[in-house]
Amino acid sequence: MRNYFNAVMLGLLLMGCSVDNDETNFNNDQLLTANSVLEVDGCESVNYKLFNSADNALGEFVITNDKDNLYLNFAAVDGLLINEIVWEVALDESQLPINNGGVIAGQLDHKMKFTSGTKSYDVTIPLSDFGDFENLTDFVVAAKVNYTNSLQQEFSVWVGDQMVGKKGSKILVYTICVPQEEPVCVAYAGADNSVTYTKRQVDAIVDTAEDVENLYKGLLEDGVSRSGTFNPTIKAILNSYYTVSKYQDFKTIYTVTNELNGEMCSDSVELTLTITR
Repeated sequence: MRNYFNAVMLGLLLMGCSVDNDETNFNNDQLLTANSVLEVDGCESVNYKLFNSADNALGEFVITNDKDNLYLNFAAVDGLLINEIVWEVALDESQLPINNGGVIAGQLDHKMKFTSGTKSYDVTIPLSDFGDFENLTDFVVAAKVNYTNSLQQEFSVWVGDQMVGKKGSKILVYTICVPQEEPVCVAYAGADNSVTYTKRQVDAIVDTAEDVENLYKGLLEDGVSRSGTFNPTIKAILNSYYTVSKYQDFKTIYTVTNELNGEMCSDSVELTLTITR
């Protein structure tokens, strides 16, 4: 099952160099919504698109998880590069360096500088770093990204949708996704098996073709479907019994099939009925 999220972000707060062109003209009252598009082992990502007031994308922050890791991605659009990121992931807001002014960027746990700039940067955090993560429901993320353009103009953006403090910093709360594994088409026929009878024993228990079929099905493991097919068929086995030899190994391949969401799967087992004198 695919899980879909909507990521909501208010207009970005421009910091650093002030320029008048439309590339850095933000509308702080603009509400922007981006649909998640990336799936990681049963969980779709939450994408925080960074736009200017003219709906031109400037960058993107993506967060998602699978059963083992939390994944973060910071990206810049064409014409911009990332030259620094500071971030921290915590179990709740109280674990982040926050005062009345907001998030203290210089005290966040992680900092990455890119001398020549980068278009994208990935972070993988093992969920085991957070202790008993199986009982977790949310993460709180504080992240500040510094961008630069070809004119060496710089501006910084806090990633998130919740304002913190008086200086315009933000955080985001990410609800942990419980990975939903797609059901897999499964068919099981069990293990190969065989049985030996004397001709006298067979004559005592077999009167019809159905009796022969039941002999073979008696070799199947418990739980294996009895609605499978035989190759060669029971009719072909009886024909060999009467026309070739009554004393031989009568082998057949028993196959069970299953269908799930239009996908067919099958499994086979070899069953052998040996008749001796």
